[in-house]
Amino acid sequence: MVTTAEVRERGRQRRNRSQDVLEAAIRVFHKKGYASASIQDVAEEVGVLKGSLYHYIDSKEDLLARIFEDSAGHFMEMLDEASGLDERPVERLRSFGRSCSFWYLRNIERVGIYATEWKHLTGKRRREVVQIRETYESRLAGLIGEVKEAGEAAPDLDVNFATYFIFGALDGLPDWYRRRGPDPAEKIADAYADQIVNTVIGGAR
Repeated sequence: MVTTAEVRERGRQRRNRSQDVLEAAIRVFHKKGYASASIQDVAEEVGVLKGSLYHYIDSKEDLLARIFEDSAGHFMEMLDEASGLDERPVERLRSFGRSCSFWYLRNIERVGIYATEWKHLTGKRRREVVQIRETYESRLAGLIGEVKEAGEAAPDLDVNFATYFIFGALDGLPDWYRRRGPDPAEKIADAYADQIVNTVIGGAR
């Protein structure tokens, strides 16, 4: 008879293995590009037979969608944390800018996929990811709007333009950042947080 403890342990192992598959896919997609990578590549990276991989995924596209969904979950957590701070709006924006920049830098391979590979998704998955991206942008625009409403930004600030500019800067990190570069991630994240805030406050100070 299979005990409850054994069932729970199997469930835990499967969940952990699902994360292994996701991380392996990130490494493979980053190295080869989504279009050139195969399920066989991911299976070899995980260390399982190709057929075994389908216990955890439906397809290669399913893997790509999961990378986006998992990443978006982290972004939303950072937005929630910043929004919940008992600070001035500009400091909440700075907190998000710093934590988001640092997360991007610590997960630069995943971010490179997030920024460039989403167009390979189709149908329902693509619609869902577009919705996720729009929600993310809307939440950041809300933080920026609060800074403007508090009188801490230039009166003529266009919140949408500022939002797009900030996302462009963050999404551009994979183009130049290298883990073995001269500057640590903490220093870059601090600098990006300052630049994000300066973009929004403009000539208000």
